Amino acid sequence: MKYAIQYSDVEEAASRLKGIVKQTPVINSNEIDRLAGRQVFMKCENLQHIGAFKFRGASNAVKLLGEEAELGLCTHSSGNHGQAVSLAAKQRGVPAYIIMPNNAPKVKINGVLKHGAEVFFCEPNLKARISTANSILEKTGAHFIHPFDNRDVIAGQGTAARELILECEKLDAILSPIGGGGLMSGTSIAARNMLPDSRIFGTEPVKGNEYYLQNI
Repeated sequence: MKYAIQYSDVEEAASRLKGIVKQTPVINSNEIDRLAGRQVFMKCENLQHIGAFKFRGASNAVKLLGEEAELGLCTHSSGNHGQAVSLAAKQRGVPAYIIMPNNAPKVKINGVLKHGAEVFFCEPNLKARISTANSILEKTGAHFIHPFDNRDVIAGQGTAARELILECEKLDAILSPIGGGGLMSGTSIAARNMLPDSRIFGTEPVKGNEYYLQNI
């Protein structure tokens, strides 16, 4: 039951993150409503700190750490999670060590560096990310925060859906992107508890549909 996460974890994360994360706006578009044939509400996590929902999960995970954070925080990321951990580490006053693929977008790299983190580049594959992270962890004693396979990260990501549902109240369906699965997991926990009769859909690009291909 190591990764069993309850809606109460999402509620506690929401309380913990007050004043740390932004309560981002929910918007509506007449044109999108017309194209969809129904009313669509969009949660603007692009206006979140570091420009992504990732700051929710990283902040929640870092806030829950004790003295194990004092030697620093480490993660691997193509960009957004790395920026999120970097900012959370800066707010905590501890070092951050971010492993990034050598083809990561410069804007993401600069975003990590802006918050004072050290960047270590690796080949653009999961094996290289993990081996590089393990090397940094051994050298520094830092605490590793997984981009999505972390219960506190998942609970933090779930606060976005919680805010959406509290504002909109009645929704027939919730759509969430699937990448690693952290946001999708947190969204599902919040939606199933707050709107038990709603439908939940995971979304991904047609040309990047890894989840679909693994589950057909």
